[in-house]
Amino acid sequence: MGEASQARSDTQAAAQLDLFREVARANYSAVQAVRSEIDRCLKCGLCRSVCPVFAEILDESGCARGKIALVESLADGELGLSSIFSDRLSKCLNCKSCMEVCPSGIKVDEIVLAARAEIFTRGKFSFVKRFVFRHLLRRGRLLPPISKFVAFIERKILRCLPPSSPYRILLPVVKIDRDRVLPIFAEHTLMDDFGEILKPKGKPRMRVGFFLGCSTNLIYTNIGRAVIRILLGEGFEVVIPRKQGCCGVPVFTSGDRRTGRELALKNIRAFEPFALDAIVTACASCGRALKTDYETILGFRKNALGAKVYDLNEFLAKFAKLKLCDNGQNPIKVTYHDPCHLNRGQGITEEPRKLLEAIPNVSFIEMEEAKRCCGGGGLFSFTHYDIAKEIGRKKAGYIAATGADAVATSCPSCIMQLEDVLRRSGLPQRVVHVAELLAACYPPLEESLEKHCQAKTK
Repeated sequence: MGEASQARSDTQAAAQLDLFREVARANYSAVQAVRSEIDRCLKCGLCRSVCPVFAEILDESGCARGKIALVESLADGELGLSSIFSDRLSKCLNCKSCMEVCPSGIKVDEIVLAARAEIFTRGKFSFVKRFVFRHLLRRGRLLPPISKFVAFIERKILRCLPPSSPYRILLPVVKIDRDRVLPIFAEHTLMDDFGEILKPKGKPRMRVGFFLGCSTNLIYTNIGRAVIRILLGEGFEVVIPRKQGCCGVPVFTSGDRRTGRELALKNIRAFEPFALDAIVTACASCGRALKTDYETILGFRKNALGAKVYDLNEFLAKFAKLKLCDNGQNPIKVTYHDPCHLNRGQGITEEPRKLLEAIPNVSFIEMEEAKRCCGGGGLFSFTHYDIAKEIGRKKAGYIAATGADAVATSCPSCIMQLEDVLRRSGLPQRVVHVAELLAACYPPLEESLEKHCQAKTK
């Protein structure tokens, strides 16, 4: 090939590359929207020192710098969407540790979630997740009957079989490790057991909405009952809107922004009619979504819920009288694990510790690396269990080193992960929500409720 022909070929190749890049810039609108954040990365690598995923896989794509570089290449048309790209972007816990140390203050979560939105929009997503997001979570009504069916299977069949039973061979089919400690679904949802409006005895001090979240409503109903017991014991009227649903975090953090917006709007409309003074949740991820993510990720600039939302720890520290009675229980040593979406996501760290220290017969012991991610990350611990269990194993070691009898936390996802890693490590510590320890210091529900509100409580 002559020099002229080679030059012509190079020119054509460059033109094609420029065209490809222009197409990429035009098509990847979600990524282009966070371009200014991408451009602020200094490539310093500080994120590598705190990223729990990078610490396990030791691959540049595991940390924020690597992911930002991948997304930048996508935005510039140098990379296309592929299964490898999708896999790399899925290996993020959204723990926000990188954002805490980033000298440029880059919103890494927005960059990663924008890339996931591009992946989902173009169908680079499993059929199962798409079905769960677009049908089960979006419609909501199907979740309670399905959870009750799962509860029946767990209690009537699975519990009767030994751990070595062949039924566990089926778990990897749905991408669940056969040795994993699975949560037990409740036979009754929390909404089944309580009316929509619960009045305390005497004049209510405030009217407080309770955002349940899927885990509290379907699995950890004991946490929900504890929250209600505390709020009524403090003299607050409790409202549990029947039309509330999933907060949307599992959906929009996986890239399905359309369904995420629908769920957000559903929740905003569910709470609006009740003229509430505040809205409380006992789930760190739900709280972060309601306060912040509905605006920053989903674009609800007029989020009527956001300003009224409190995490339970935050709400009690600000409004509760905390006249805790001695429940007569044996002394117990308790340590605390900070959920990522509570401490880095909402800046709440001291409130749960002060509550634990106020409980009679509880001795609080601070844990080393209490703020380090446990590896739960919602769906992450199911889709990347091999990484999650190694991250969790380190957290289990920190818990064991305290010599505590129990570890308290403020997020159902963390509870699920900690229960699994502690059992796998052969450790005896039980896992509890802060609300469960506090609730024991308040009168039973039957003593705090007006009589006409007691019909559905059990």
